[in-house]
Amino acid sequence: MKNTMTRAWELYEQGRAYNNQLEPNQYALVNTNIEFFHGNQWLHMPDTPAMRRLPKPVFNIIKRVTSLFVATLTSNCAAIYFEPLRQGGPDQEAAQCATQEVANLLEKFKMEYRIREALFDGAQTGDYCAHFYWDAAAVPYGGALGDASGEIAMELVDGINVMFGNPADCDAQRQPYILLLGRDTVENLREEARAWGGQWEDVQPDGEFDGMAGQGGRTELSGDAGKALYVYLYTKAPGADGRETVHVTKATRTAVIYEDVDTGLRRYPIAWGNWEKQKNQYHGRALVTGIIPNQIFINTMFAMVMRHLQLMGFPKTVYNADLIGSWSNEVGQAIAVRGLQPGQPISQAACHLQPADMSAQILTVIDRAVSYTKDCLGATDAQLGNVRPDNTSALMVLQSAAQVPLENTRAGLYEWLEDVGAILLDMMGTYYGLRPMVRERQFREPVLGPGGVPRLGLDGAMELQTVTRRVVEPYDFSQFRDLWLKLRVDVGAASCFSEIAMTQTLDNLRANGTLDVIQYLERLPDKLIPRKAELVAELKQAKRKMEEEGKIKNEE
Repeated sequence: MKNTMTRAWELYEQGRAYNNQLEPNQYALVNTNIEFFHGNQWLHMPDTPAMRRLPKPVFNIIKRVTSLFVATLTSNCAAIYFEPLRQGGPDQEAAQCATQEVANLLEKFKMEYRIREALFDGAQTGDYCAHFYWDAAAVPYGGALGDASGEIAMELVDGINVMFGNPADCDAQRQPYILLLGRDTVENLREEARAWGGQWEDVQPDGEFDGMAGQGGRTELSGDAGKALYVYLYTKAPGADGRETVHVTKATRTAVIYEDVDTGLRRYPIAWGNWEKQKNQYHGRALVTGIIPNQIFINTMFAMVMRHLQLMGFPKTVYNADLIGSWSNEVGQAIAVRGLQPGQPISQAACHLQPADMSAQILTVIDRAVSYTKDCLGATDAQLGNVRPDNTSALMVLQSAAQVPLENTRAGLYEWLEDVGAILLDMMGTYYGLRPMVRERQFREPVLGPGGVPRLGLDGAMELQTVTRRVVEPYDFSQFRDLWLKLRVDVGAASCFSEIAMTQTLDNLRANGTLDVIQYLERLPDKLIPRKAELVAELKQAKRKMEEEGKIKNEE
């Protein structure tokens, strides 16, 4: 077994030293944020006798605000579109195919869920990253496309497990190299090394999991020594055609699984995003980071209030032990008093001490701390749902205004999606070649009446309708390599307030006679009326029947 350190591991050691040099330490910061988000907020408090006696309440405003912001950012549906440099011809066809295939891939990736997961990562750690790779063994659509093989795969990587060659620049495509870290079983890594002809016997288990994110990432099975940390090293170098392409190396501390493999890609297959960008640093600032001091204050103040109530919330009884042998608080229990002098009041034998009242300012300060924290973050009552929607128009205005603090984060998300689209276009042009693809095409087909007979219009011509169907057609994706396509991310509103506004608009159009009942129902959101499609079909059939009866009467 070799004891020499691989080059990829040497670069990893440099990246780890950089993260440790940051103030605060990046590893400690990320793990603290994760624990506070999940509610483990007393783990990092000082272990003193006074703190151990306090209750441990948790009023997790961090999770409430973070969940609200992620839901707000993902309330709009985003789609990736490509446009050609010249309209019409093969460029237009290529743009349509690229748009449709990227839509198929995003559907396969379950991208709406992945975006939420990425934003939760960004809110807790400051960074979110998508890594794309070519899975040559995968069979698209379970083999329904014939002999086509290989698929583009996607995984989300913790930001702490991504290291840039130039950490002062947050643009992934300008990096001299990029490292991606992960842990896998030694058995899997050795098998992969054998397949590539690598140093499989040098793959050895290790305990390099301290740099993983979260408590789960730093905990492994007791006695399990069968895992090792691996490093992907992405670089750019001239390819076979002389153009710069991405090369990849995969290695552990002492073994190279494969080295300097030309992927053929022109872009790093890594989409990098920050929750909030920081000056001259590729790591972003997390939403949770700025709330932790306020969260600690709220929890500790509430803990002190609870402790005060435990100690001082109930009156204490003081009695003369010379006159009363023992005291009992049992309901209805008689207490014997001996030696009481004639005329001596019973209050001299026993009395209750009223504890000092707690200042009302304490609860006021706690309420102010919670309120000011939400206000400074932009988590208003309109967003939190604490406003009665008596005036929906005013509520929508308040909601739109409340989203202003998130616009920079939203813009960063859309930029990340644009990077995703550019990476997918590059990978399709590199790996797909000539293969069948699933496309949506529009066809003009006759409208069928009873018995499947085409219906005729009032003028005697056959009635036609436009239908959209999915078809499988062969397409040469390699032309994407030499084609310039403009990429854009289109966003459509999908929030509940947008549906309210849309419904009100449709109601107004229906009331003034612009829309008939069928047009109104076809444009109404599906979830508002159960079995809406059946209702629309029945109304259309009734309408056609009335038209046919009217036509017969006119002919008579």
